[in-house]
Amino acid sequence: MTTKPRGSMLLDIVSIIGSRGMLVVFGLGTGILTARILGPHDRGLFTLLLLLPQTLVAFTKMGVAQANVYQIRKRKIPIEVVASNAFVLCLILSATMLGVCFAGGQSLLAPFTKGAPPSFVWLVLLLIPFILIESYFLSILQAVEEFRAYTLQSVYKAILGFGGVASALLLFHGGLWEALLSQVIVLAGVNLWLLYRVRRVAKFRLHWTADVGRSTLTFGLKSYLQTLASHLHYRIGLYLVAYYLNPAEVAFYSIAINVTNPILHIPDAVGTVIFPKLAGSSAADAHQRTSTTCRHTVFATTMAAVLYVGMGSQLLPFFYGDRYTPAITPMFMMLPGIIMISMYQILTRNFTSRNRQQVNILAASVALAINCVLNVLLIPRFGIAGAACSTAVSYTIASSMLLVAFVRESGASVRQTVMIRGADLAMYPRMLMAAGARLRGAG
Repeated sequence: MTTKPRGSMLLDIVSIIGSRGMLVVFGLGTGILTARILGPHDRGLFTLLLLLPQTLVAFTKMGVAQANVYQIRKRKIPIEVVASNAFVLCLILSATMLGVCFAGGQSLLAPFTKGAPPSFVWLVLLLIPFILIESYFLSILQAVEEFRAYTLQSVYKAILGFGGVASALLLFHGGLWEALLSQVIVLAGVNLWLLYRVRRVAKFRLHWTADVGRSTLTFGLKSYLQTLASHLHYRIGLYLVAYYLNPAEVAFYSIAINVTNPILHIPDAVGTVIFPKLAGSSAADAHQRTSTTCRHTVFATTMAAVLYVGMGSQLLPFFYGDRYTPAITPMFMMLPGIIMISMYQILTRNFTSRNRQQVNILAASVALAINCVLNVLLIPRFGIAGAACSTAVSYTIASSMLLVAFVRESGASVRQTVMIRGADLAMYPRMLMAAGARLRGAG
């Protein structure tokens, strides 16, 4: 599997950021529409219910997505074998999680779903197998660098998700149930399309290859602990706001998250492209790529955060309405943590690519514990501002831990890893010209 030239790598990054941009635009459109029509209470329930199956899947993933990339890129396992095993695991793990929920798990979820009717909860639980498909099969496209199909999935999800909720609320004059149903239909359809696209690359089938499965789960379990801790780290504040406060406060806090999270599409896109390259590189080359990528990513996210500081307080109430002005303060308080976690998202790829997930697990677990403690202390006293402060502090701690570990193992300095250079900035015009030339050639 050959390495793509620099212009092509930049083009992949730009295309993913472009698709994430569409996800942001249509996602914000969905958020604005549901906020204005459903109101703060039901908007909060809408957020909690759609987050629920994602969190349950985080407990179920077993780190298979990261293992798929590692197996294909590092161990050169045939794509068809990896995809077939992933398909079998999707079916088994989905059935297991749905069975657990049916056996009584809903009673444990009730404090965090704020009394939503059981029919609403079961509706969103139907998303579990489709979210697993998305995780496992997007990673296969990532491993083989099929980023066109990878980005199309995000584009379809963004456009159809907005169209679905707009139809439910405006065309059919529906409420919370109809809004949720539209999202279930869209996510199921988009991820069935994803299965079709992967099958065009790899003719997978319902077959389990035992030795590959064992090595996938051995590698994946380490990544599983990392991704589970990271997911809870990102989302525990929202659940604790739901536990201590009311659905309206959940709506305000979730809007603060949704408005700032688009910045994280920058490191996510960069990390998506660079991870298979790191997995196929020597340790020295992986360190050099990571250091260069990290300082570019921190620079880009810092510039984005500066824009938020200048424009956020005017744009948020303009789009969402004056009822949602309480989201402004936590939005600003999250920005320093957002900048720091962008570095975390790049550095975790380095450690995972070298089968050193224990470093990521330690950083994510320590940060999760600190986040939980701070949220428990601060939310009852300061509300959603306390949750935002907890998030910023824990993000900074997680990123700092990984930075210290990376500097020790790579030999790169903190300055080399974090601070943009004049020579880096001078590269942008040349790289953009190369990417533009390849884009014109592809057209």
